[in-house]
Amino acid sequence: MIGHRRTGRTGFTLVEIILVIVLIGMVATFALPKLNWSAYRVNGAARAVTGLLGRAQRMAVTDQYNVNVLFDVANNALKVHEDANDNNTIDAGERVRSYPLGEGVVFGLGGAPVRSYAPAPISFTKQQNGLLEIVFRRDGSASENGGFYITTTTALNSTRPQDARSIEVIRSTGRADWYQYTGSQWLLKF
Repeated sequence: MIGHRRTGRTGFTLVEIILVIVLIGMVATFALPKLNWSAYRVNGAARAVTGLLGRAQRMAVTDQYNVNVLFDVANNALKVHEDANDNNTIDAGERVRSYPLGEGVVFGLGGAPVRSYAPAPISFTKQQNGLLEIVFRRDGSASENGGFYITTTTALNSTRPQDARSIEVIRSTGRADWYQYTGSQWLLKF
């Protein structure tokens, strides 16, 4: 059997590879400054917080005891307390986990107007150990209607109200939704 010689070239030359890298660098130089990193961070935090509230609600239904979500504003975090005896006190053996909001994300409005469901940065009135909280009950309902706001650290120090997000909880169903402020109105996000 006679072998065929390959006459076409394979691979790329070093010059071609360098040219592609230079072109990618030029495109990135123009595109990256236009990206709004703070919006990505606060949107990710809003999705994570909404998911965390949903998990707390499901845990309350599945395990058949209250699950308290506490707002640790000083540390920009949410704490989830599995209250096995439903006494609204952290007892020995009860699990408490802390979930940070994320880098550059804090509780607050950042210049955006309030919504009717959440007239304050955190509108829940129930407290545990000096922290505001919402309680998810074994039937899936929440302790009260209300909500809270998150925004970016840069929005707190400037006029960037469009970085504000509102997370609202409906008492009867325990459902949590989040809204984004566009600069002129609040829009429900999914």
